[in-house]
Amino acid sequence: MINTRDGRNLYRNDHALAFFRVPADEFAKHAMTARYADPDDRARHIAELYRDGAVTEEEVTFLRGDGERFVGRMSSALIDFGGRRCHISWFMDVSAEKAAAAARRLLAERLAMALEATRAAAWDADLVAGRFWWSDTFPRMLGFDRVPEMPPDFWESRLHPDDRDRVLATIESHLRGESAVYDYAYRLRTESGGWLWIEAKGRCLRDADGRAVRYVGIMTDISERRVQEERVRASEARLIRILETAPVAVNITTPGGDWLFCNAQSCAIMGVSRQELTSVSTPTFYADRADRKALLERFQREGPFRDAEIRFRRPDGSLVWVLSSWDEIVFDGQRALVTWLYDITGRKQEEAEFKRAKEAAERALGELRVAQESLIQAETMASLGALVAGVAHEVNTPIGIGLTAATHIAEQARALHDRFRQGSLRRSEMAEYLETIIEGSGLMVSNISRAAELIQSFKQVAVDQSSGERRGFDLATYIGEVLFSLRPRLKRTTLTVEVDCPEGITMDSYPGALSQVLTNLVINAIVHAYADGAGSGTIRIGVVPKGGDAVVLTFADDGVGMAPEVRSHIFEPFFTTRRGRGGSGLGLHILFNTVTQMLGGSVEVESAPGQGTRFILSFPRVSPPAKAPPQAAVLAGD
Repeated sequence: MINTRDGRNLYRNDHALAFFRVPADEFAKHAMTARYADPDDRARHIAELYRDGAVTEEEVTFLRGDGERFVGRMSSALIDFGGRRCHISWFMDVSAEKAAAAARRLLAERLAMALEATRAAAWDADLVAGRFWWSDTFPRMLGFDRVPEMPPDFWESRLHPDDRDRVLATIESHLRGESAVYDYAYRLRTESGGWLWIEAKGRCLRDADGRAVRYVGIMTDISERRVQEERVRASEARLIRILETAPVAVNITTPGGDWLFCNAQSCAIMGVSRQELTSVSTPTFYADRADRKALLERFQREGPFRDAEIRFRRPDGSLVWVLSSWDEIVFDGQRALVTWLYDITGRKQEEAEFKRAKEAAERALGELRVAQESLIQAETMASLGALVAGVAHEVNTPIGIGLTAATHIAEQARALHDRFRQGSLRRSEMAEYLETIIEGSGLMVSNISRAAELIQSFKQVAVDQSSGERRGFDLATYIGEVLFSLRPRLKRTTLTVEVDCPEGITMDSYPGALSQVLTNLVINAIVHAYADGAGSGTIRIGVVPKGGDAVVLTFADDGVGMAPEVRSHIFEPFFTTRRGRGGSGLGLHILFNTVTQMLGGSVEVESAPGQGTRFILSFPRVSPPAKAPPQAAVLAGD
């Protein structure tokens, strides 16, 4: 193209029209300035051209007629054309070249990033020219801060002495055509003097005659991988040592039962050597082969499971019980079953012995319960018998007095009758007889009434204790009746009994049970707290309402008290401190069961040596349905 300085086009060839994709008349209408993407580029180019006379191969961005931007390389020179000073320019479209260069740069950048990211380096060796090229990542792998001079022997001089011959021989073998590619690992000395593990992969390029002319490849830093591999190998070695010394048998087999691995404990459980164990399939050792089939079906249905009890048969015929746990792993590239076996033969034998001992103990316990029930019944009857004996003794006195009075009256009546028949009866004798009658009858009435009261009280208490029936009663009145029935026993002591119970506390409960509880507490206090009544003291019985539905009955003595080791056992059956002196050890046991079962309450005890004993009984005013007393011993107290 030939243009004037102001941009007017004077000449263009056909290539120029194709270059800018503009018709010829467009060049005649518009200045060349419209073809520049940036008008400043033309101003700069023209200024330089008319100053220096020529501009060579300057890259400028142009606009085609359809608006497309492209890069062109332009050279211009000043000329005279048609008698005018103007310039001629040559244009070349370098867009494809620029795009290819950009693609090459991008590819190089991506390759550099890939090599950097993977701690790898590339090499290219021209065997004919003897030239070697390494990517910039190679010296960085070796610890260089910047790219150093790398002569042809740069790589070989850094080979580890132990790897040198092997590596060079591998390369020579490949160059001779003995392998299609090469893949080997070796060590290179780093800039700091250490050693770097390298994995090299590549291949040789040959000419038409098959001669090696070039070989290229990739070097990758595998130092960390080698460390991990060493750790894995060490870990596997430790694992094998652990498995070999483990007290649990570990077996790895195919689903069909062929052995892949077993540890020493597997051999110990089966009582054979490793060679003997692994020479036959695993189903052979099952006491019942159906067991293994069932385990396989369970594993297929549920997946991994734990602690299935299985029997194996040793070659000597003996049975061994194990807990068998199953899972699945990949072993040496194939699907395999891993099983853990824990020998429980000893435990199974102990369980059998325990079962036999348990059955024997249950038989003994049954016999003991029968004996205990007999003793409890005997204790209850003995308590009732003592009550009968005491009441009989107490009733004997007023009845004896009444009998004496009646006998005296009878004798006086016979004497009076004789004198009356003889006609010798005097007025004074009749008056004396009448006074005797009045005095004797009064004496008989008072003593017989006293006996009747004793008998009625005994009857009520005895019936309650023997029948166990539930009824309503006034608590204060009933406590008085029970204590009245115990007067014969209390009269033989110097003890005082004080009762503090509010009037009007109505119970719907089992009076016989309450009578038995109070009787046991009183007798227990006389015997233990006051040495069979030889000591003096005061027994205090207090009742306090607990809300509107329960009461708290406190029975306290000021006797000798109990040591902690005694107090912690007093409610156990047959526990007594008077063994051999008539103590059965059932009194407080019966009391505890009666309060907690029949009365639906609870019992606490407080005692210390020399400080007396205090029983605290809590029970509802309306008792729950009675439950049979437990047959086993019940512990209570601190």
